[in-house]
Amino acid sequence: MKKALFMVLLLIVALASSFSTATAANSSDYLVGDRFLEQNGERYWGPYGPAYSLIGGALVFDNSVADGWVTLNFKDDEMANDAYRYALITLKTDSPADAQEVILTFGNVKKSFTEWGIQLNTKYTLYALDLPQNGFIAWGDGTKSIPDFALNVVPGKKFLVYVDRIKLTNNPPVTGN
Repeated sequence: MKKALFMVLLLIVALASSFSTATAANSSDYLVGDRFLEQNGERYWGPYGPAYSLIGGALVFDNSVADGWVTLNFKDDEMANDAYRYALITLKTDSPADAQEVILTFGNVKKSFTEWGIQLNTKYTLYALDLPQNGFIAWGDGTKSIPDFALNVVPGKKFLVYVDRIKLTNNPPVTGN
């Protein structure tokens, strides 16, 4: 009897373990970066472009650079286009009104912060972007100079945009300060 009970418990533990492993695999996130300390970090290539610096773990976009831009490519080149629903990005700027028209690119979608529904401020804020809802269908291709992520300058204005974190996920996001 004890042996049969032990076998049943062992089977339950094995099933529970395989279920939690499968659930974790299906809900895994892709953390592009939560500290941008160097070029070509663990999960991204770049940043590239004339309008960036890396300061205190943030990717800092400098809009005062004429025709400036910054790009990142994700190291997971085999990532399926439908692998993630949300891009979670933590941002701040020193000039919210001026920075609203910066063009933010995720894959094939290029929109201003305003068009993405982002209302910038001077404190780091997490923004959740529903990729399919915004027309996303494909990631970039670094071999063809098409980035997975980019910021492009608003002509004639001087401000900085700080990118503290980028994560791709399928889990419903919690946003705010």
